[in-house]
Amino acid sequence: MLEIGNLTLYREKTLVHRLESGLGDGDEAREAPVLELRSNRITIPVKTKMATVPVVVRGQNIPGTMRMAGVVVDEIRRDPNALQDPKDVDWETFWRRKISKYENDYVREAWVSVHVGGTLAFVSEEGHEALAEIESLALGADVTDALVQEAASNVLGALEDLAVEHDSQTAFVFSSLPTYLRAAILERRDRKTGSYAIAVYHPAPQRPVRLAAVIGFAADMAEALTHKSFIDRVQDMISSNQLGETNITPAQIQATRNRRKELVQQIEDFEHAHKVVYRPEKPNLM
Repeated sequence: MLEIGNLTLYREKTLVHRLESGLGDGDEAREAPVLELRSNRITIPVKTKMATVPVVVRGQNIPGTMRMAGVVVDEIRRDPNALQDPKDVDWETFWRRKISKYENDYVREAWVSVHVGGTLAFVSEEGHEALAEIESLALGADVTDALVQEAASNVLGALEDLAVEHDSQTAFVFSSLPTYLRAAILERRDRKTGSYAIAVYHPAPQRPVRLAAVIGFAADMAEALTHKSFIDRVQDMISSNQLGETNITPAQIQATRNRRKELVQQIEDFEHAHKVVYRPEKPNLM
């Protein structure tokens, strides 16, 4: 019997600089940036009878990363062999099924990767070798400056000294309690920080709510709030006659409104099907 531990989503930003000496004795070292990494990282500890297998999902945006994490949780529970042979799973098809038409049209830069026991099992696009190297060294543990420095040296083949600036902030924590599943969310939006929590109660001990369903619900909330923030900024730009200075089109604005409406309906459907409690209160999605 598998047991899924607490899932944690981190927003990560990493800058790697190569230190170069100045021309004179009095010159300070100059830093030349050689690597910049930005992604969201979800750690999923999977406990088996033999050991705890570290599973990590990375991605370009929070909703997509969360939805892929839900896919991974469901697939591992359906077939525990996915932990032994993760590359045999058709992660590509699972990922494509999670991409909405809106994302296909306007979030084409979205990508995800899956790492099992430090091994890269899937990446939706090339060009993330440094992140794969980081996960091969981290094995599900926290990413540190020293670890990033080692990974960067391995990828770049650098012989010179490297300096690392690594910032990691917790955004979501999913935890399982006897009577409900809980998502604690720390938000940074429009230069403001806030937090709220969602509790989804099991109908009965014999009929628990799927963890993947709650992760997907939280992903819908996160995406809806992102679209609300975008629409609010558009309204401000219209009021100040600045919209013409951007590349935002009327078609994109309408598509964003439609996608937000679709997400709000999905959220309401989930709330009707489950007992959902917000603390301190449900965020305003409109």
